[in-house]
Amino acid sequence: MGLLQGLYPDRPLEPERTRAAVAWLLADGPRFGLERILLEPHLVRRLGLSSPLLRFQGCRAARHDDHLHLQIAP
Repeated sequence: MGLLQGLYPDRPLEPERTRAAVAWLLADGPRFGLERILLEPHLVRRLGLSSPLLRFQGCRAARHDDHLHLQIAP
């Protein structure tokens, strides 16, 4: 994946916008089938979020501190 990293600019985390987006997903997402949000624990703490829907994927194969995953019911 290192080969592709140069194609994408390195952008800093925007805590306010990210917090608002995840908070909206936590509040309204379940109506649309959202089952969980996979997000790095240090980001959950940094953003001051708390919910049973927030989980850690635990994958050591790739870096996950630059994105989140949504699990949606079929």
